[in-house]
Amino acid sequence: MNEFETNENKTPDEVINQYFESSEVNTGTPSEEEKPVRKNHYYRNFAICILIMALCLGSISFGLAASGTIGTIQTDSIFSGEDTETEDFSSNGGSLFDSGEEAEAMSMSAESIYEASLNRIAIIKAVKPSVVAISTVAYTQDWFFGTQEVDGSGSGFIFAKDSYNVYIATNNHVISGATDITVAFDDGTSLSGKVVGTDQNADLAVVSVTTSDLKAAGITEVVVATLGDSDTVSNGDPVIAIGNALGEGITATSGIVSAISKKINVQGKTLTVIQTDAAINAGNSGGPLFNAKGEVIGINTAKFSSETVEGIGFSIISNVAAPIFEKLATGESTPTLGVTVQAVPTEYVSQLGTSAGAYVVEVTEGGNAYLAGIQAGDIITTFNGETIFGPDQLVEQVKLCEANQVVTVSGLRGGQKFTIQATLYPPESY
Repeated sequence: MNEFETNENKTPDEVINQYFESSEVNTGTPSEEEKPVRKNHYYRNFAICILIMALCLGSISFGLAASGTIGTIQTDSIFSGEDTETEDFSSNGGSLFDSGEEAEAMSMSAESIYEASLNRIAIIKAVKPSVVAISTVAYTQDWFFGTQEVDGSGSGFIFAKDSYNVYIATNNHVISGATDITVAFDDGTSLSGKVVGTDQNADLAVVSVTTSDLKAAGITEVVVATLGDSDTVSNGDPVIAIGNALGEGITATSGIVSAISKKINVQGKTLTVIQTDAAINAGNSGGPLFNAKGEVIGINTAKFSSETVEGIGFSIISNVAAPIFEKLATGESTPTLGVTVQAVPTEYVSQLGTSAGAYVVEVTEGGNAYLAGIQAGDIITTFNGETIFGPDQLVEQVKLCEANQVVTVSGLRGGQKFTIQATLYPPESY
């Protein structure tokens, strides 16, 4: 008889009790009559298993009771619009989210990101045809190499059209000094462009392409960009910069508005700009900065370049540029004095006893100041009857003048006073 047969009529409790109450120990091999029931191994193991199971069940029950509320979160698919399977999350501190509102906010945030991505795609698709690539050829004189051909590239955008011309806005420095200008449209068509008007002080210019040339090339319709209100721009607003980056064709970058109505000085010109972290590279100059409505809120003009600086680009605000573009489109260029100025250096301030005036750093060869006899190192103290306290004020006073206007310029040269007459010829006349 084996052990299973011996205990077949006993209950599990009786078997366990029998095991714990017995003091018999097997010390050898008994005779058939003396052979005890083998209960020490099987029933001991069985009892231990029962105890372990009981302890485990108790531990699991305790664990569930001690844990926080089980949160049920249902998220919507932002791609298909269908509900996904319900997922349970639990933690010892409570549910993953404290309320259904936070879960809904998370879902809405994901949907907003997806919608924003789709919106960027739609904006770029809608406005890209209004952006053009500009290529230029200029010739410079070098004492060692003689006449050299210099190629340049930039960007622009169509802001107006009439029966005869399509008008393209850009930066003055993109087309300054160029003898040949080529405008490439979205479909790859390239046509010859003509400078209509420039404003060197504001670093803005207008180039035109004739409608007859467009029709001959097979272009019967063009997309005109909308100039937006830069006064409504806020820090953090999403923006898209589109232009002829590195002269490789029209590309787009995106970012946010980092700062608004900021003043910067570029080559002696004070500009009111929007700062953005959207990538603005060489070739982007003159291209548009669009808001989330697809409106032009800035003209990409400059970037801060340094190994330790990243994501600082500048765009001239649209509310400053718009009236200038309208004026330039009529062929009326804004005259310039033709000087690069800065604040009076410290060493001169101590000698003069005042910091008032605009210190002439450089005179543009062939420009109005050059023709009038103004020299580098002069300190301009009055212009057209107005006292000049600094370089910014001189720039603003020149902007108020009309083409071919004669103005009186007074200042100091080598500690001596001087007064001269200057005629503000439009740029295209010299």
